[in-house]
Amino acid sequence: MKTKYFIITYLLISFFSFGQNKLSQKQVLEDYIIFKEIITKGHPSLYEYTSKSEWEDVFKTFETKGIPEIKTSNELFQSITSIADNAKDGHLIIHHPKMDTIPPMFPLFLKIIENKLYTDTDDFGIPVGSEIISIDKKSSQSILKDLLKYAPSDGFNLTKKYRQIEKEFGILHYYEYGSKEKYTIEYITTESKIKTIEINPKSFESIGKRYPYRNSHFASYHQETNRVAYFKNRIAEKWPFVYYIDSINTAVLTVNSFGLDPKEFKSKLIDLFKVIKKKKVENLIIDIRKNIGGYRVNAINLYSFLTNFPFKQRISESVITNKLPHKEHVIHTLSDYSEFFKMYFASANNENDRWVLTEDHAQAEMIPYKKTFKGKIYVLIGGNTFSAASAFALNVKNNKNITLIGEETGGGYYFHTAQYSALYELPNSKIMVRMPFVKIDKYVLDDSVPKGSGILPDKEVNLTVKDLIDGVDSQLDYVIKQIKKNR
Repeated sequence: MKTKYFIITYLLISFFSFGQNKLSQKQVLEDYIIFKEIITKGHPSLYEYTSKSEWEDVFKTFETKGIPEIKTSNELFQSITSIADNAKDGHLIIHHPKMDTIPPMFPLFLKIIENKLYTDTDDFGIPVGSEIISIDKKSSQSILKDLLKYAPSDGFNLTKKYRQIEKEFGILHYYEYGSKEKYTIEYITTESKIKTIEINPKSFESIGKRYPYRNSHFASYHQETNRVAYFKNRIAEKWPFVYYIDSINTAVLTVNSFGLDPKEFKSKLIDLFKVIKKKKVENLIIDIRKNIGGYRVNAINLYSFLTNFPFKQRISESVITNKLPHKEHVIHTLSDYSEFFKMYFASANNENDRWVLTEDHAQAEMIPYKKTFKGKIYVLIGGNTFSAASAFALNVKNNKNITLIGEETGGGYYFHTAQYSALYELPNSKIMVRMPFVKIDKYVLDDSVPKGSGILPDKEVNLTVKDLIDGVDSQLDYVIKQIKKNR
């Protein structure tokens, strides 16, 4: 029972199923105005990707054409999500209103490869690696386009959006298209045969039971036959862990989260690196592909084991307000915003209605650990690499002695918003808005990277359909082959 509960919790820790409560035009307008004022008065980088005039057009279009059409909280959720997507901020999150029951959902596990949908298991008689052409006669490309707004990401990159859609496809499909008694799926088999099948929706619990069996978890690549145990010990494990590839004298350090107690996290790192040193490991692969962030200090501490020099992460932090807008609708914050502002931005300069702090409070901590790793280092990154994990990836990017492998991170290269966030609940629809208030401008060495990018790998390696079918971890496999080649 513990394993089943753990898997379901892992899938969507903050699961918000959607309600269909009816709203009057007055209620829709009231919730919308609160949302609009929250982001226009508090969001610190609202106009970085969408100009003020463009935002005015977005608001005007919704106010004149959108509001009269909205009758339910779900319709308002869809609209607010679409509006928020213009901020291109992975930390600005719109949550569904809560509901007591979780509906049956689209049951297939899918993987996005080259903007197409492929099956990630052999379930329902559809072979793994089959391309999904359409669902209920709606093309996969149209579906992907519709679902993109539900997956916030920093800037223009799609990697984080795609990874989130893969993980949450069933519920996102439900948000967009509603409940179905059955799904008609058209697909192309691995033998290039076009077939059609009807599938019934399944419960969230039953879907959760099958989640560990995704081919893209690569259990077979690691010669693991118990996929549930493998999932629990490798994919869902939050604490850093190491395994060894003795044939090439290599350690693989997997860090799936920075959202852990900093004191215990550093203690764990010290113990792991002691063993790595004792084994006289020549190559270290650090895997942060599933790390969505957490405490910044944990990212700093991990990097301190990899460098011989002091390092930097930020050049400035800024806010556009000294007061929390619509404080009466905030249901959760880690601290009082006024106290945070007075303490954190006490030495900030006020520049054009923006308080800018150029002193990094954590700079003194960015020094090498007394015993750093001396061998060759590779770091695996992906679309799920976000927030503090993306900051760690940028430190690695700035270090020419470490190689980044994989795909573009979901966290922004030049800046992101975070540090302080507040969770709002709109009074009528009960839609929740998680809003960040601090813009963080990052320390970069290469200013030729296009604005709106994540951290780009030194060597881009993407999963192919053949890799998916064979269960091959192409990014890890690439590094292993490079190490073997250079021995």
